Amino acid sequence: PLVSQRSVLSPSGAVVSETRPVLNESREAHMNDLTAIDEAEATGDVAEQAGPVKAQFEVVAAITASMERDTSLAGNPFKVELGNLWNLNSKAANDFIEQIEKKFRRKNKFHSYFSGLPSNSTPLNIERYIGDDISFQQLAEAQMSVITYVANDNERGTLQGGNLVFVHYKTPGDEDDVGRLMIVMVDKKSAFEFDKTLQPIALQPIDTDALRQAAMFDLTLFSAVYPENKGSTYLHFIEGRSKSDFFKTALGCDNNIPNKESVSNVFEAIKSFSLHNKLKPALQEKLTQGVYDFLDQHIGKQVSLGDIQHIVDKQLPDGHEAVGSFSEFANDQGFQINDFFEATRASLNNGVSIKIVDFESNYSVSVKSGSLGYAGSDKPVFVDENMTYLMIPLSAADREKIRAIIGDKDDANENLS
Repeated sequence: PLVSQRSVLSPSGAVVSETRPVLNESREAHMNDLTAIDEAEATGDVAEQAGPVKAQFEVVAAITASMERDTSLAGNPFKVELGNLWNLNSKAANDFIEQIEKKFRRKNKFHSYFSGLPSNSTPLNIERYIGDDISFQQLAEAQMSVITYVANDNERGTLQGGNLVFVHYKTPGDEDDVGRLMIVMVDKKSAFEFDKTLQPIALQPIDTDALRQAAMFDLTLFSAVYPENKGSTYLHFIEGRSKSDFFKTALGCDNNIPNKESVSNVFEAIKSFSLHNKLKPALQEKLTQGVYDFLDQHIGKQVSLGDIQHIVDKQLPDGHEAVGSFSEFANDQGFQINDFFEATRASLNNGVSIKIVDFESNYSVSVKSGSLGYAGSDKPVFVDENMTYLMIPLSAADREKIRAIIGDKDDANENLS
């Protein structure tokens, strides 16, 4: 039977190879299990554990393309050189993929969909790749054709070249996971070094500024929702020092980012952040209220995830270990919050409210989280100690509406006798 080599990184950083059967020669010959090592393991602070190492993601294929201006031709158009498919048994390749995935995951991003414009072939190229109609190398070639076409636009004469890295990786052992496709553009002169076949070689710790542009496509989600674009976003962009519109245009990204999802996810991230850092409910409420007040003062204005972190930090006690960590936490935990977004009155109120519906759908009520408490607290809306009933204060107008339906209590008692 056909076999392929698999390389797994141990916590100590050693490369351990093993042989396994090839299930699909076109893909499996280039598939490699990769274990993402956390910061403590990388410094040797965690003792090496016995037994097999469980991979966090599995690399299907990777390749580099070089894009440089051809100074011998009029207009200095970009020319492309496509390297060889990466040797996924190489420790340098494994280190590169692990570090770049981690950097992408932790940086602020924009989240979006494909624009649906028929002139852009990126969605079709990805569909053909998912369907095994083209190889990974052919996908990279097709995308580089689109990228260079846009880059050679006369209005982009100052655009600089670089190396573009294509990586397809997935969750190991998940049969339904199509995976993720990452396309990263890096400077020629950076911590990223490649040999003459554009294979990665030993590199220094990655400087995030070297990530000029980066995009990640959730192929599983794309397969499920494209072209309707209903549900979660499947395109994620990092905007670096390169021209952002160039990369987005080349990859067919829709610039209409859903602001309401960013607002909602800010408050969901605060809940998770508070739980992770073991913050008491009163402090979590203070964080939520601080961010709510800030967004309320900036309705319809652009704010950044960095602004939100600044507000969170102001609510935390001086010297608290969580100061300065909110943005990285939100990104690392996968909360889809655009680097810049705008809140509306409706999205802000929805973000800090919960909707309560009984199991028979007799009632539905939306309550601001900060208004909830137990009976005896100073909260206007409260629950009993067994959390069985909800008590809500009524306005005079609401009391009259209810009285018109059920009458006064004395009238109701008379009807029962």
